[in-house]
Amino acid sequence: MTGIATNGWRRIALAVIGMAAALGLAGPAAAAEKVVFGLDWQVLGRHAGYMLALERGFYKDEGLDVEIQRGYGSADAVKRVGAGTVTFSFGDAGSLVIARTESIKVKLVAMVYGRAPHALWIRKDAGVQKPTDLEGKTIGGSAGSAVRLLFPAFAKLAGVDASKVKWLTLDAASLYPTLFSKRIDAMVDFVPGWPTVSKRAAEAKVELERMMYVDYGFTVYSNGILAREETIRDKPETVRKFVAATLKGLDLAFKSPAEAAQALKRRYPEVDEETARAEVEIVRELAWTDEAKKNGLGFMSADKMKTTRDIMTETYNLKLAVPVDDLYTNAFLPK
Repeated sequence: MTGIATNGWRRIALAVIGMAAALGLAGPAAAAEKVVFGLDWQVLGRHAGYMLALERGFYKDEGLDVEIQRGYGSADAVKRVGAGTVTFSFGDAGSLVIARTESIKVKLVAMVYGRAPHALWIRKDAGVQKPTDLEGKTIGGSAGSAVRLLFPAFAKLAGVDASKVKWLTLDAASLYPTLFSKRIDAMVDFVPGWPTVSKRAAEAKVELERMMYVDYGFTVYSNGILAREETIRDKPETVRKFVAATLKGLDLAFKSPAEAAQALKRRYPEVDEETARAEVEIVRELAWTDEAKKNGLGFMSADKMKTTRDIMTETYNLKLAVPVDDLYTNAFLPK
């Protein structure tokens, strides 16, 4: 009788567990927390690591249900996370310094572009051999572009009179055609965009050269993962889980750029796989700085953050020198 009774209770218990699972009352999926991650721009190869994290279930393993949304510039990325429109965003440290003076309480919780990616694509026939040759030229860029926002800082370091440079505000779809048709002499972009622009320039039979801000002393932090102070204070475990899964996806992408490109293409068929792979390789060089190799992917130092803050404060004559500790935290990086 005892064996029969035990078997009976076992069947009842299994039935209850089965009903709970069917109703969504059991299992990690039921507890998944909804998180929105805003990018800095439209989805491109440079974002493949995040898609790989999604595909491999890294976010799901942390109990997170992550939605990735396109962005409209790094400056806008800071504002969106500050407004709570997204939970986390991929935005620029320089834009963050300005935002903090406007009482937008956001911090970097992990660095990705530890090496400044800011670049200019210049038509070879524009006759720009050195930065000062940009005076009198017309540069195209979107209103929210961090590269455009930080041009005055680069100009000062490179000895360029920024007031002599003309700007044409364009949306993403218009940048390449406008450059190739010679309506502008150059355009601003992040260096991961080089595989795409060089390919399209070759198709248009246009020769391009690139100029990197970092080659003229612009040694600052750029894009990383941003979170609101409110989220950091009230949901520290969510921040920790998101950072861990994101860095895991990036690390895997850097080890296998082709796999990351394939994961991106499965979600966005319009993406050119070879171009995406090349972008991932460029991002790897931006992220795996000597500092990251020593301290771990995502790490930020007080000294370099101070340099970033000081360049922005001086360039834009900011009335408030934002405390460095208000700009970042390494507390959520994997140990």
